[in-house]
Amino acid sequence: MSERRDEQQNELVQLIKRYSSEDGCHATCIPSLFVISESHVTEPVYSVYKPSFCLIVQGEKEVLLAKESFKYGPGDYLVASLDLPVTGQVINVSSNAPYLALKLEFTPSQILEILDDATIQVGPEKRTNRAMFVSQVETSLLDAVIRLARLLDNPNDIPVLAPIFTKEILYRVLQGP
Repeated sequence: MSERRDEQQNELVQLIKRYSSEDGCHATCIPSLFVISESHVTEPVYSVYKPSFCLIVQGEKEVLLAKESFKYGPGDYLVASLDLPVTGQVINVSSNAPYLALKLEFTPSQILEILDDATIQVGPEKRTNRAMFVSQVETSLLDAVIRLARLLDNPNDIPVLAPIFTKEILYRVLQGP
């Protein structure tokens, strides 16, 4: 990782720690944004993932969808594009480095709006048959995530800027692999 990316990861670590005083998934003052912290390896948890973007900044997680396994860690993100029944487990943490992640839920209408506004073409080279995927976060996407997370410290800016940054995050995901 580059020095800049390390700084960005560290900033996100501090933000998540500040807004998650205990283990678990915590709602924030930004609608649809959650911070997640786990200080121990967890048992497998069965749930239904809503359409969401999840970025890990520390630790590792494994998500099982049917028979497919998705492992991801720092600098990786997972996208679930539909409501999906999954099993998730935090698999790598330590006492001085807990699992830390951000989750941003979105709606299909938000995606359709971006596809319409940006006239993004989904060509045959894109893997459109997958409802879940993992990828490495690119700098432009990480920048947008940090701007959204920083709003937690500036709640008066949330009504105006959170929708803009959320739209940018979704746009960057759609532009990526």
